[in-house]
Order: sequence, then structure tokens, then C-alpha cells
Amino acid sequence: MQIEQKEQLSLLMDGESIDNRFIDEVSKDECLQSCWHRYHLVREAMRSELHSCSLTMDISKQVAQVIASDNLYSELTEQPNIHNVAIPKKENLIWIRFKDALAKVSQVGLAACVTLAIIAGVQYQQSQTENKDGAPMFNTVPVGVNVAPVGGFQQQNDQQLLDKRQYDKIRLLVQDYELQKRLNAH
Repeated sequence: MQIEQKEQLSLLMDGESIDNRFIDEVSKDECLQSCWHRYHLVREAMRSELHSCSLTMDISKQVAQVIASDNLYSELTEQPNIHNVAIPKKENLIWIRFKDALAKVSQVGLAACVTLAIIAGVQYQQSQTENKDGAPMFNTVPVGVNVAPVGGFQQQNDQQLLDKRQYDKIRLLVQDYELQKRLNAH
């Protein structure tokens, strides 16, 4: 926009010049229209007549232009060549499936070994502590407290109760291990 157009726009705004040709030019040119809007905002601000509704800005056109000019899909620097794509042979597919199955079996085997080690360790520790104190290592019932039957039902003896609790703890440890393995696999 040239200085002459801005001067004519200012004169038109102040009511000093009324040129129908220039009014048609303003109605067709978006740049002149935005300048016309800015001049009115400045005038209202100088006269202290500025309202909050006057400060709404329409930036939709600028955003649309940026989106239109933006390259959303960057091109790959090295495009794959269709003729160079190798199709796996039948023997290789069997080997790939065998490796996948072997990996799954090895994971199950590892989980079984860890479970066996935990069970053996707990039993060993339990036999060692029973020899010393006479009480199991993972005893969750406080010393000197007897569990009373509830509702008239006779409870299992203390050893069976402790064995069940230890079994539940081991089961929870194995479940946690399996969950962690699944979470870390992805």
C-alpha cells in the first residue's frame, strides 16, 4: 500500500474527501480494508471510546494462509524402489516363525525358573528359620496372638494358614513379574 492511498484513506475517514472511485477501490482491496479498520481502532483509542468488542481480531485468513503454505507431509529423502523390495523365501518365513515361537517359549521358561527359584528360596529360608525360632520367616500373624474362629466356623490350623499366605504372596509376585514383562515388552 502506498503513502498516497493511506493519505486518501485518512481523508476519507475524517470526512474531508469523498471519492467514489477510491471507495470502490477500498471495498475490493483487503489491505486497504484492514488499514481502514486499524485507523478506526486508533481513532477510538485516542478518543477513549474504545470498547472491548472493538478489539476482536480476525486472524482466520492468516491462519488459513499459513496452513495452505505449510508442507504437512515432508517427502522422504530416500524413496524405496519397488523393484528392489525383496520378498522373503518360504524357508526364511519358517525360520522367522520358529524364532518367534522360540522367543515365547524361552520367556515362559524364564518365568518358570524364576518361580521355582522363589519357591525353593522361600522353603529353604523357612526351614532355616523354623530350626532357630520355631516360627516361619514370613509369619504375618503377630507373636502371641491367636486367631479366633469367626461366626462359629473352625479355622484351619496355624501352619496351613501360614502356608496359604505364603503361597498367595508367591502367586502375587509371579503375577507382578508377568505384568512387568508384558509392560516392558511393548
